[in-house]
Amino acid sequence: MKNYLYLIVLFSMIALGISPSRGENKNSEKKISVSELPQPAQHLLKTYFPGARVIHCVHSRVWGEYEVKVSGGYELEFDKKGSWEEIDSKHTPLSSELVKLLPSGTVRYLADHYPDAHMESMEQRKDIYKISLSSPKVKLYFTKSGEFVKQKED
Repeated sequence: MKNYLYLIVLFSMIALGISPSRGENKNSEKKISVSELPQPAQHLLKTYFPGARVIHCVHSRVWGEYEVKVSGGYELEFDKKGSWEEIDSKHTPLSSELVKLLPSGTVRYLADHYPDAHMESMEQRKDIYKISLSSPKVKLYFTKSGEFVKQKED
C-alpha cells in the first residue's frame, strides 16, 4: 500500500511540475519595444497609427506571434513575419484607411451592402478574411481573393 501511495504522490508532483499553465505568461511572452517588431508590423503602425502611443507590445515565444495595443483602444496581432492577422477596436470603428488593407472585392462588397456599417475587427487567416461589424451586429467571411463566402448573425 505504501508503494501505491508513493507512486500517486510522485506522479502528482510530476504532473504539477510540468503543468503548462504554471508560470505560462512569464515564460511564453516577452515584452518588447516597437523597434523589435518585424519591419512589416512597424510599417503598418507608422502608416495607419501615426502618433498613436504603444501601450503594450509582446512577442509570444511559443507561437512566434506579436500582440500590440495602441492608444485609442486598438489591438493588433501579427504573425512571426510581421503580417497583420487581426486588427480590433471595441471603442471606435476601424478607419476607412485600415479597410483598404483588405482585398478590393471585399472593400467593394462592404461599400455596396453595408455603406454605413461600423467595423470593429478584421481578421485574416490562411484562406479567409473575417470581418466583424458592430452596427449591424454581423460577421462576414471572404476568400483571400475578396469574394463573399457567408454571413453570420451575432
